Amino acid sequence: MTEFDLIVVGSGTAGCAVARRLVERTDLRCLLIEAGPAYPGWALNAPLASLRLRKHWSWPSETVPQQHLLGRKIELPMGRVAGGTSAVNAMIAVPGPAADFDQWAANGCPGWAWNDLQSGLERAASRSGNAMLLVSDPAYVSDFSRAFLTACEQAGIRRVPSLTGSDSETCGFFPVFQRNARRETAANYLAASIPGNRLQLTTRTEVRRVLFKAGRAVGVELGGRTQGQKVLARRGVLICAGTLLSPRILQCSGIGPADLLTTAGINVEVDSNEVGLNLQDHVRAPVLMESTALSPGRKSQWLPAAIRYLLGQRGVMASNCCEAGCFLGQPGQSPDIEIITLFQTIRAPRAIELMAVLMHPESRGTVQIDPENPYGSPRIDPRYLSAPKDVDLLMDGIARIRDIVKQPALKQFGITREILPAHADLRRFLQAEASTCHHPTGTCRMGQDPASVVDPELRVRGVENLWVADCSIIPSIPSSHTAMTAMMIGERAAELLEQQLNKS
Repeated sequence: MTEFDLIVVGSGTAGCAVARRLVERTDLRCLLIEAGPAYPGWALNAPLASLRLRKHWSWPSETVPQQHLLGRKIELPMGRVAGGTSAVNAMIAVPGPAADFDQWAANGCPGWAWNDLQSGLERAASRSGNAMLLVSDPAYVSDFSRAFLTACEQAGIRRVPSLTGSDSETCGFFPVFQRNARRETAANYLAASIPGNRLQLTTRTEVRRVLFKAGRAVGVELGGRTQGQKVLARRGVLICAGTLLSPRILQCSGIGPADLLTTAGINVEVDSNEVGLNLQDHVRAPVLMESTALSPGRKSQWLPAAIRYLLGQRGVMASNCCEAGCFLGQPGQSPDIEIITLFQTIRAPRAIELMAVLMHPESRGTVQIDPENPYGSPRIDPRYLSAPKDVDLLMDGIARIRDIVKQPALKQFGITREILPAHADLRRFLQAEASTCHHPTGTCRMGQDPASVVDPELRVRGVENLWVADCSIIPSIPSSHTAMTAMMIGERAAELLEQQLNKS
């Protein structure tokens, strides 16, 4: 493990895709470094069970106290395992509207319009079975999810066969990353046969910083149990560590705001003020309804449900819990709000939970190293709900949920009262209950302007042979579930790096 052509840091959703494609299309010898373990299929394949177990394979990240959320710290667990967050998420395969990606191209990222990304998406995930990951209809749907969609139709929302987020005022079942009722993850990229064994995955290995020589990335220094070891890369380093860790690695490598790096005792390689800025996340707010109906996923049923799943991959264990939803906003425009159903909740013994999710937040936050412990956990400050418009839109989302819940189709579930927000002041309620939908993006912003962290070729500004490819490069968060976006980024990154490396 001393020298390779290319080092890829992070075997998450984007990292798996770009590493696999590059060794397919070039003669590169590539090292893929993962801080967590190999993908544990025995624990994470069963959809519903994996959602309960995911903290064991996630970074224990949390925000600093949030000023606009009554000083609460919000947990932000991201995947720490081969496959990254695709190994621990809710498996929702929603690419979002083409217009959101066309906006990237229009705002200074040529080559990143929907048409530029669509072929990569088809290679990454599709219903045909020819892609690396299979997208399918849910293997299990609860009676509540079915009735919820009927209620949406009664409220004037159009039903679609599969909910992709491409249109506002639509509802349906979410397509999922599943095959035969088992989770599909980006680790599939590594499981398939790899030409010439030129891709080496090393797990439980942390990267401390990128090494430079005369302004060129030439390798990485490891941390953790292998602290101090160095691995060299003849052609360069690609960082795919995710929105929360990619900026930390850049800052620890001397690329970031000069004042911050100097305070932390790190030599400044590039004074790049925007590294760690532009943090965006989908924010969610719960609506909880008391119901006389028992949840099919209640804990007392876990043992028989597990047996049924093990014997034939049937029943509630095949559910991702978030089975149905709708996208709301002005018709013909990108959705402003997503509503997600949960057929069960841990908040009350007999209750149904729905979530209003803000799709295009105006609030912006930061990810920065802690000057007193730069190689430890970064300081994450999303500044949730700091923009007044975000609060107004979430309040509108709660109003839409209330309208759906009062429709005749849901009477069979004996919804007796609203537990949350109930009669609380909605602004105060959001401060007390709003949280993350686990879609952080944007901290290594892509653009053509000199302030952007990476250019549209994904090259880190100010140095050579260093790239970033994950959701941190997103300039503006799309109305999607970001696992699909990360796969598109990984596939597109492979195309761009192949072109660059063939020229050099």
